Amino acid sequence: MEKKRKYHFQITAQHIDFQKRVSLSSLFHLILKTAGKDADNNGFGLLKLQSDDYTWVLSRFVVDMERYPLENEEITIETWIQDVGAMFTTRNFRITNGDDKLIGYASSSWAVINMKTRESVLLDTLPSLNNFVLPETTPIGTPTRIANVKGDVANRFEVKYSHIDVNGHASSPFYIQWIADCFSLDFYLTHKLKRFEINFLKEITFGDTGEVYRELKSTNDYYFQIVTREKGIACRARLTMR
Repeated sequence: MEKKRKYHFQITAQHIDFQKRVSLSSLFHLILKTAGKDADNNGFGLLKLQSDDYTWVLSRFVVDMERYPLENEEITIETWIQDVGAMFTTRNFRITNGDDKLIGYASSSWAVINMKTRESVLLDTLPSLNNFVLPETTPIGTPTRIANVKGDVANRFEVKYSHIDVNGHASSPFYIQWIADCFSLDFYLTHKLKRFEINFLKEITFGDTGEVYRELKSTNDYYFQIVTREKGIACRARLTMR
């Protein structure tokens, strides 16, 4: 039984930003795609859960990159389950380039919810999860709680058709796009993203409107809070730049 697997991707035009580097939201999407593929291979993927009226939801996430790959580069994302608790499970990722050189790590915390009640369920609902646990950490640690953010409004959004995924809420890569759009092109020309962390607190659904608050805590260390008019605080995040 494989507890670690590697998945291979090529960075194409659809993944890159104006500097021809993979965008943060695209890298995040590829990491989530890796998690989904591995869950499918292990027998507890999204479609399997949804057939029993359950689904996976991402609670927390952190990624730390030495550099972001360019267009046409190939990357490998290796993944494994670090632990399984009562309500949350930790899944880690190791990211390498085409020469098998380490370029980053990521870690994520997941829960399972009942699709009808939208409430969390105990993970002993999926006893097979424990068969794939490999208690191996990464140098970046697991995602942690982000404290309340103040700051000023740096972006606004409205949730529309194209934002909604199969779980009936806004897909998580869009949260990252709303946060990333808080900066100008000139800012990205002079700053390089090192680390990104996010806590998902509430579901955002069709028609919701909101604002992204940004607070500079210290040099190159930015905190964010997504607040919807309908549901209040929906997520918090942190970007550390070089």
